[in-house]
Amino acid sequence: MPRPKGARVEASPETPAHLDPGFFDGRLLVEIEAWNCGLSVRLSSDLMPRQYRFQGGLDVTRGFDIDGRVRAPGRFKDQRIAVYLQPFGAEAGEEWDEVGRLYFHPDRAPDKPPLSGTLLVPETTLTLIAASLSSVWRYLHIWTFDEDQVEASVSSFGFDTKVHRNLETWVAEG
Repeated sequence: MPRPKGARVEASPETPAHLDPGFFDGRLLVEIEAWNCGLSVRLSSDLMPRQYRFQGGLDVTRGFDIDGRVRAPGRFKDQRIAVYLQPFGAEAGEEWDEVGRLYFHPDRAPDKPPLSGTLLVPETTLTLIAASLSSVWRYLHIWTFDEDQVEASVSSFGFDTKVHRNLETWVAEG
């Protein structure tokens, strides 16, 4: 019986997860190669509601750019990816259909990554993110759904210091 899309595979010593091609259905394992934290300040547009303006007239944006290389699944293996961590505040609301989005650019210029994405992070975690990226985080896991040829919704993501031992083969082969 086929496994539902996105279903997790339990690994065993007899069948390591990395050998099961279904293990990465809807999932990316990204090795973080570089990151940058940016800050931009500009005058707010008239279209921005007053309560979202900083000091009444400024638009302040902070975020993280992550450059990485996909380690799994095999169809994206070793492709470059650019991910932007977009902070949101308490005013963002309570209903979410996704926590980010991935974009596939197969015909993109050679100097641009063929994959890109935006992941939503609470602005209260920005200090933790900066400290962890600079010291321990090396891998990003992204789980997707509603994938098509152009994009996919992100259902969850997480960061890790090391790859689970069942997945070491994927990273070592790069």
